[in-house]
Amino acid sequence: MGTTTIYRINETDRTINIAQSVNDTDESVHGAVLNTRTFDFDELMNQHKVFCEHTEPYDAFRDRLNSALRIDRSIDVSTDDMIARFVAEYGENIFFRGYVCSVIEFYDKERYVLLKPNDVVIAKLNRRKIQDEVSKKLMDYMDTQFTLMRSDAYFSHKANMEHFMIQPGRTIIAADEYTYNVFRESDNCLLTILAEIGQLVHQNKWTVCECGFCHKLFLGTEGEVCCRSAECIEAQKQQKEAIYKENTKEYSAVKRDYDAYVRRYKKILVEAGIEKYHPAEFDEFMQAKQERMDDMDKLKKRLIRNGLPTKELFELGAKYKAEIKALADELVERFGKKV
Repeated sequence: MGTTTIYRINETDRTINIAQSVNDTDESVHGAVLNTRTFDFDELMNQHKVFCEHTEPYDAFRDRLNSALRIDRSIDVSTDDMIARFVAEYGENIFFRGYVCSVIEFYDKERYVLLKPNDVVIAKLNRRKIQDEVSKKLMDYMDTQFTLMRSDAYFSHKANMEHFMIQPGRTIIAADEYTYNVFRESDNCLLTILAEIGQLVHQNKWTVCECGFCHKLFLGTEGEVCCRSAECIEAQKQQKEAIYKENTKEYSAVKRDYDAYVRRYKKILVEAGIEKYHPAEFDEFMQAKQERMDDMDKLKKRLIRNGLPTKELFELGAKYKAEIKALADELVERFGKKV
């Protein structure tokens, strides 16, 4: 009896419902729809990171399967103890669970030739040769699936999505008089799920970020510093309010100094008759002044929002003051008295 995995992605709240390694019968699949486990994308991403970082369990798994193939007519290999050892060391992990279940299913399917009656095998076939062939198929399958599962492209739009074929699974509709839910079928290694999430990551330009409050990793856009937990969102809100109260006077002082400087040179141009007799040039000066003021406002808001010091704003103000003075000097040099 084969097994399958079914899932449903909810893009709005960034969650996914998964029922893993379900017996592949209509009755089992129907029952699994009602007993799915819900993960958010961040939780899946963190489990995937753990799966990719720890390779020791896979080496032990490979050795164990190879040994099992060499024992007489080969033996059953249970998935439960392998999964329990991983969970005890690294925590629950749906990717490891799916990988082990998928490999064991492949192992059971391929080793059938070794389960034939001994006399048939001995008379017609070379047992060692068969064992080697089955072992090679198994190792190739393990390596291929493992490589595809560990791609770093799924959870960062900066990485190129690798191209590989995924055979479409069934669409499973679970309906009653109150709900109508559509699930899809995935392979047990969850490659279909990873590919779908990877597509969303690339569409939304998500990347792996670290929360500045709980320090957990989360999927966000470039520059995001807060995950989506209610506690961290509230902590960030309070931090922003504290930063604003503490620093807004200092930010505003730098901005006011620049504004006063610009008004001084505007007054000089007016007194030199530039506004009256050379309005086009005066308008260009005013436009240049406004563009720089807008830049100062944008920078001020960004610094306040991220709790950064005023140094960058002060440096930009000094740069713009020098540029405004140079523009005014040029106009007065051409059309009026020297400033």
